[in-house]
Amino acid sequence: MKLATVQTISNLENIEGADLIEKATILGWQVVVKKGEYKVGDNCVYIQIDTYMPPLPEYEFLKERKYRVRTIKLKKQISQGLVIPLPEGAWRVGDDLTDLIGVTKYVKDIEDIAESKWLRRIWHYLTHMFKTKIRASFPKHLVPITDEERIQNIPEILEARKGDLYVVSEKLDGSSITIIMDKKKFRICSRRFELFKDNEWSQVFKSTQFKKYMLKLAGYYSTDNIIVQGEFIGKPQGNKYQLQQNEIRLFNIYVNGERLLQDHFYMVCKLFDIPCCPKIETIPLDFTLQEIIAYADGKSKLLGIDREGVVFRCIRTGFSFKVISNKFLIRNNE
Repeated sequence: MKLATVQTISNLENIEGADLIEKATILGWQVVVKKGEYKVGDNCVYIQIDTYMPPLPEYEFLKERKYRVRTIKLKKQISQGLVIPLPEGAWRVGDDLTDLIGVTKYVKDIEDIAESKWLRRIWHYLTHMFKTKIRASFPKHLVPITDEERIQNIPEILEARKGDLYVVSEKLDGSSITIIMDKKKFRICSRRFELFKDNEWSQVFKSTQFKKYMLKLAGYYSTDNIIVQGEFIGKPQGNKYQLQQNEIRLFNIYVNGERLLQDHFYMVCKLFDIPCCPKIETIPLDFTLQEIIAYADGKSKLLGIDREGVVFRCIRTGFSFKVISNKFLIRNNE
């Protein structure tokens, strides 16, 4: 994943009441920078939000935030990301400098709890001493990992794909789950791993009796090559939707390796009463960047709390992207 890339500053604007800082525009992002440090047209390294910088002296100003790059407000101006000078070298716009700089991904998924050093050692011991296989890499050869692109990284599509019809759904704040039907057996995956032992993902699969929905889909399409993806929501994430029990809410269905287009997806979910991420509306794509970011703000259809954002999926092509609510990011320190 490209977390730190070479980009161009396309615009600079003053911030009201600020003498030492100004607002830079990079792709579709607005980032606060030191006044006079950059000019329009300058190339720089842009580091996305939801990342960690290495704990080096030059990033000491991030120490109180545990070196995390997130959405913040400075002088009432939202700033999303970090801009640093280019290192020495012949760099081109778009070059990936993630590994060179040492930027790592921040993921709030509950599976990261299992990434602690001591638990990795236990897993390593169990795996090699008792031949117990706990997890494996995500089976990307069967289905892509769930990770929609943010609109700020691809703002040009708002004009290039203007007028195309999109289904807009609510992006639920949960943990990704992928369920693969394999010859009437079921394989359970988190966002990054296939899981083999009893865990919270396998437990929610059982407690929701999700097998029955998979079998209904298999019967309807006359195939056992069914894969579904969705959000696992409930107590492990703090139960922000105040659910009576943990739930799985789908956003993708694959049949024989092909993802259903969204109008078909919602038709099938309604037909078999399959829990899915709430549909908001079907509309043509006709927004400016500022308008679509503002559109992401709103209340969750599951509960009257601020929603995390929205996902746009084209009915005709299946192309999709996400828009995260800035109100949600600020309120949740993300």
